Amino acid sequence: MKIKNVIIIPVTPNNGLVGFASITLGDDMALNSIAIYRKLDGSGYRLVYPTKSQMKMKYIFHPLTRQMSKEIEQAIFEECKNVFEKNCDDRYDKTDLRY
Repeated sequence: MKIKNVIIIPVTPNNGLVGFASITLGDDMALNSIAIYRKLDGSGYRLVYPTKSQMKMKYIFHPLTRQMSKEIEQAIFEECKNVFEKNCDDRYDKTDLRY
């Protein structure tokens, strides 16, 4: 399936959590609430897929193949660069202010 839409929602960093991602696969499926964490060594990001806890951790969804996992990671991490760099470079860019 082709990843068509990636939305990153930054959050105030908390224990490595820096944001959440939503993606659209093809025209048929939206996957939301994918947590984005900064790696402990600062070398990049890692993803944590939503889970449901009832005695055991059960993933609500996750990629089944290494190839799909890589495609999702690449799409999300590329968008992270755009979102986080823009926010860091000029947080109060006057062109984005609404009056």
